Amino acid sequence: MKKLLAATLAVFAGMSLSVSALEKSIADNEKVEKVEAITSVASTKGKKIYVVGDSTFSAFSDPYYYPRYGIGTKLQDYLNPSKVEVINLAMSGRSSKSFLTEANYKTLVKSIKKGDYLIIGFGHNDEKTEEARYTNSNGSKEEAGSFKNSLYENYIKLAQSKKAIPVLCTPIVRRAPGKAYEGSYVHITKDTPEFKGGDYPKAIRELGKETGVLVVDNTAYTKELYEKLGDDGTVKFHAWLGHKPGSVDNTHLNTYGASVLAYHVVTQMASADKAFAKLLKADIAEPTEAILVQNPQYIVPVYSEFTPADKSTVFQTTEPWYGTVFGDMGGLEKIADPAIYEIVEENGKVVMHSGTTDGKTAAGKIASGSDGLAFYFQQIPAGKDFTLSATATVRNATKNNQVSFGLMVRDDVHIDKYDNQVKSDYVAAGCLKLAKGEGAWSSTFARLDGTLSENTVSKQEFPAAGTKIKLSIVKAGDSYTVTFGKDSAVFNAKLTEVDSKWVYAGLYTVRSAYVEYSDIKLEIK
Repeated sequence: MKKLLAATLAVFAGMSLSVSALEKSIADNEKVEKVEAITSVASTKGKKIYVVGDSTFSAFSDPYYYPRYGIGTKLQDYLNPSKVEVINLAMSGRSSKSFLTEANYKTLVKSIKKGDYLIIGFGHNDEKTEEARYTNSNGSKEEAGSFKNSLYENYIKLAQSKKAIPVLCTPIVRRAPGKAYEGSYVHITKDTPEFKGGDYPKAIRELGKETGVLVVDNTAYTKELYEKLGDDGTVKFHAWLGHKPGSVDNTHLNTYGASVLAYHVVTQMASADKAFAKLLKADIAEPTEAILVQNPQYIVPVYSEFTPADKSTVFQTTEPWYGTVFGDMGGLEKIADPAIYEIVEENGKVVMHSGTTDGKTAAGKIASGSDGLAFYFQQIPAGKDFTLSATATVRNATKNNQVSFGLMVRDDVHIDKYDNQVKSDYVAAGCLKLAKGEGAWSSTFARLDGTLSENTVSKQEFPAAGTKIKLSIVKAGDSYTVTFGKDSAVFNAKLTEVDSKWVYAGLYTVRSAYVEYSDIKLEIK
């Protein structure tokens, strides 16, 4: 890592990022999805199209029913391979700022040459309210820390200095089932106490006009297309973690969706650039839904209901309470590492953490596509009503939108299992979207039919260290009343699709949360 930092700093001579800012950015980037770095590009004849960007452009290797495909993976399908080669350097989870710390950026700097193209596809993560990734969409291209400045200084000027041709792409919309395509779905964000919100696609369009750089407006294109197709049509554009539509990933495209967007990008570029048009294959056509086929290696998961004989060998608990870590929790090797995950009974209390107790290393998530959590639970007959309550005392919680802790009742449970396809239904008296600040994060939420449903808090402050929060979940038939401090919500949920006999109720932590639970009571009627 130190070698990478030194090499990266050499690239940034005269730029605005400081050594300390880069070090912090690198440390924070280690929390996002790891992908294999591209450290060299073969010196071959012909033009190259370099692609930088986030997960909507990057490559993946998924076991999903409809795996994720970034736009950059499909561009070559429409281009003559004897004339041009696509070099996809895009990386999942990165912003235009955090990408600068990656080996892929160093490879871009040393490899791009005269006559090449650089497709720039950032935006999804620049709006993240996290210091390592956030850039301000409101500033000018000369203003350090702005989205425009990041794109201009580090990508447009780089390409132009090498006599290559930069192309800006606005981000695709996030799929918004049952909702209007506005606000965060089209990358127009609100202010938080620490980060200024704004219109990210607009910033890109303006930057294109200011610099004379072509802009491919993927935001406007996908907004119009998705509004026309509706929920039933757009679900066919996106990755599915499992074999049911409820498992859809509303951010990432599948092979069909990525192909449609790649076709849009190359045809827009060809319309504006006659030289680029000569690089296309003859008689290309917009792809059809016929190319969407399920992953032949996908295996439909078979669920086995929990029995005490299946209890964890890692977490020692007092029956009928059990401990486990499962889902998209950062890797199998982390389960047995007490520095990463811990569930400990102490004098009638339960102390749990996901990620290191100092919050510097994260593990697990609550996200649109998957969940990963530590869970201290009991197994309860599905037909029984009950009340679960506890007091949570926060020891440490990081301001990150995937951090969570509280009480949960869910359809299924898995024992010490890494599986990033877990997306089962549950209700939670817990926090979420903590990076959004006071009055914007969620204090009660549920995943129903695979989709997260959240309730915004009523002006509660960020749960800092020492904060005590009263929690409860009351089950009455299929109705669950969940309470987190001052806030309550009612969710109607059967929670019996996966496991028809039982529900699983307990305490949980996710990502970078270190919590002590006391006054734990479970009253079954």
